[in-house]
Amino acid sequence: MWYFSQKFNLTPGKRKAILGIMTILTFTSTQVQAADVNSVSPASAETVQVSQDVKTDVGLTVPVTQVAPVQPQAAPVVATVKPATKPKKKWNTINAADITTPKEYSDEAAVRTLTVPTSAYTSEVGQCDGSPFTTADGSQVRDGIVAANFLPIGTRLRIPQYFGNQVFEVHDRMNARYTYKMDIWMLNKPDALKWGVRSVKIEILN
Repeated sequence: MWYFSQKFNLTPGKRKAILGIMTILTFTSTQVQAADVNSVSPASAETVQVSQDVKTDVGLTVPVTQVAPVQPQAAPVVATVKPATKPKKKWNTINAADITTPKEYSDEAAVRTLTVPTSAYTSEVGQCDGSPFTTADGSQVRDGIVAANFLPIGTRLRIPQYFGNQVFEVHDRMNARYTYKMDIWMLNKPDALKWGVRSVKIEILN
C-alpha cells in the first residue's frame, strides 16, 4: 500500500477509500466462498444472486453480490377420488306369493314315471336369492311350482303318492350341484321342514 501511495501520489483520504474498497471486496469474496461450500446439500442447491450496493464511509458506492437461498416449493396437493359405490341390488317388486291362482288337477295319462329324491323350499333369501318370490323363468311363486335341473322349464308332472291328481310345473331351478333332484315350493316354512327329503315317484305328463 505504501508503494502505491508513493507512485501515484495518493492522499491519505484516497488511501483510506481504497483500503475500504479492498476490505469490502475481501469480505464479499469470503461470503461467496462460504455460500458455495454450504450449497452442497440438496436442500440448498438452488440459489439466486441478489445485488446490493454498499456505500463506503468516503462516499464511494460499491456493488456487492450476496447469495440468498431459494425457498423449496411445496409439493402439489393431489386430490383423492373416492371409488364409486356399487349399486344396490334390486329386489323383486312382488314381495308375496301368488295365492289366487287355483291348483290344477288332471287325470291324463303319464308319459313316463321316475323316482326322484325330493325336498321342499320356501321364499326366503337364505333358500333362494335376492328375488325370493320370482322363479328362474320369471314366474311368481305359487302352489304347484317345483324346481328341478334335469327337467325342461314348463314340464308338467304329478306326485300321486302325496298329492293325488294335482299337477305341478317346473318353473324354477336348484343349485347347479343338484343334477337329479326336485324341490317343491311351499308357502309355510314349518311345512317345508316337515317334508324334509323324500324319495318319491313322479309322473311326467308332457
